[in-house]
Amino acid sequence: MRTGGFCVALLFMVQALHAQAPRVEARLDTAAVRIGDPIRLTLTIRHSADVRPDVPDLAAALETFNPRCGVWHQVAWGESGHKVWQDCQLRVYALGPHQVPPIEVALIAASGDTLRRASQPLAIEVVSARGEGDDQPRDIKPPLAIAGGIPLWVAVLLAVVLLGLLALLVYWLWRRWSRKAEPEPQPDPVDFVAEFARIAQLGLLERGDFKTYYSLLSETLRRFIERDAGVEAMEQTTGELAAALKGVGVESALAQRVVGYLEAADLVKFARFHPDVDAARRAPEAGLALLRDIEADIAARTATAEAHAEHPV
Repeated sequence: MRTGGFCVALLFMVQALHAQAPRVEARLDTAAVRIGDPIRLTLTIRHSADVRPDVPDLAAALETFNPRCGVWHQVAWGESGHKVWQDCQLRVYALGPHQVPPIEVALIAASGDTLRRASQPLAIEVVSARGEGDDQPRDIKPPLAIAGGIPLWVAVLLAVVLLGLLALLVYWLWRRWSRKAEPEPQPDPVDFVAEFARIAQLGLLERGDFKTYYSLLSETLRRFIERDAGVEAMEQTTGELAAALKGVGVESALAQRVVGYLEAADLVKFARFHPDVDAARRAPEAGLALLRDIEADIAARTATAEAHAEHPV
């Protein structure tokens, strides 16, 4: 009896672990369709809270199927996981069998390790749109694509535009050479604490404008890092910024918190995620906490460097 009970408990444990394992699944609403008719494809990603999916660009991956894709959606899944999905409408304009290829998704853990999962390939059978007794195929064609050479008037217009730009460049260089350089006025110092508070009070969350909200928060934190930490943060990717912060001596755990904050903002800006509203309301406060911790880290390292300079070993 003890052995049987242990086996049952082990089976339940394995099933629970399998249920929470990352999964990528693609589904079609039909496997047989008339030429030119829409087919709905749904890609679903299920993952635990300790990993972040790098959602694919379905419109690019399914380009041959003339896709029209909606936004990504996210809900809770299981005890602590997430379910992410996107719907795309596909159309096929060639008869016969077709196959939707596997769609690969990278799942990135907090440690930086990457786990890859792919959906299964899906078969589609496209049949003629002709009715019974109809000898002529219906006039169903794919969307028109404009091709061919450049007309003469377009070439002339481009030449005129290029000449105009060249003249402007010559004029700008002449003005720069002929007059003395004047010192540029220094901008007023930015109060980043007030800036986070201002973003929180813009009413963007109430209007559902999550993208602008997180873009402003991310930009404010990057501007502060660039000014005070001496890192070119505005033009770097999140991964490049993490390496740069560690390179100037920022504490590893603090650099990881900065990366996590910016990655959450990137997910909303570029993958069109709809974040939890309560978490979104706390985002300015979390940005302020990072700002203060970075200031404290810089001050501590500066004090250490000055102490070593005054009392070298």
